[in-house]
Amino acid sequence: MSGLSNKVTDIQRRCQELAEIEAKRDAAKVYQLPLWPEPKRGTPNSFLRSALFSAIQSKDRAFLQGTTLFSQQGITVKFTGQQLNQEDLTLWEILVHLARQHPLGYQCSFSAHSILKGMGLPRGGEQHRQLHNAIMRLNACSVEISHEGNTYFGSLIEGGVKNEVTSYYTIELNKKMIRLFGDSQWTGVDWQQRLQLRRKALAQSLHGYYSTHKVPRPVTLAFLQNLTGSRNSQSSSFKRQCRSALEALVKIGFLESYSIEGELVTVKRALPSLTKGA
Repeated sequence: MSGLSNKVTDIQRRCQELAEIEAKRDAAKVYQLPLWPEPKRGTPNSFLRSALFSAIQSKDRAFLQGTTLFSQQGITVKFTGQQLNQEDLTLWEILVHLARQHPLGYQCSFSAHSILKGMGLPRGGEQHRQLHNAIMRLNACSVEISHEGNTYFGSLIEGGVKNEVTSYYTIELNKKMIRLFGDSQWTGVDWQQRLQLRRKALAQSLHGYYSTHKVPRPVTLAFLQNLTGSRNSQSSSFKRQCRSALEALVKIGFLESYSIEGELVTVKRALPSLTKGA
């Protein structure tokens, strides 16, 4: 028995050594986000093809505990924390855009004023407070996202520091987040179009979803209702809201046309996508 015990101990020791070697290799590896162009904001398709960032108002947020969110087939999203909405996505996209020129795991600095300006928001004291709360919300949540064989789990912001005198933030993104940006797994969202849709949460959500498809397939109203996390339980009312949101997408030049026939929604992109997306 002592011989067998020694063999087991040797195997355990070897496994530990291999794990330590792999950890050192991982620590030394540089994880760099794709360098999308300035007019775009690189966003994982798993964010845009799920209800992770819902089309809800801040007052309607719920606290979720290990909840599996609705998503397009092939994507699984589990979430714990205070529910996120489209304003949170806009903030996250700005932060990642700023960080894209630095290896993940490194720190990125910015002023609260510049972020609020970039989001098209006023720069008063109340907006500074809301911004800080949003950063804390992205840090406090936990997501588990599986897409095309890769699973990321962790927060959406690793951590950071705030200078209370200058209102400058220094944040760090988890380098494992690179798993969300594999080939054909992310999309460059048109930033100016998104900003034009500010305060139109449903239109922003649909803009993000349809941005991930060069030639969008027809989908049902029920699918869009679940995908956007809409709290509107009345199908006829959501249909009217959806029509209004699609009109907004035509107005900004994102869609050439759309139709809602019965429960089926069909859209035509105004221009072929020049960015990654399926």
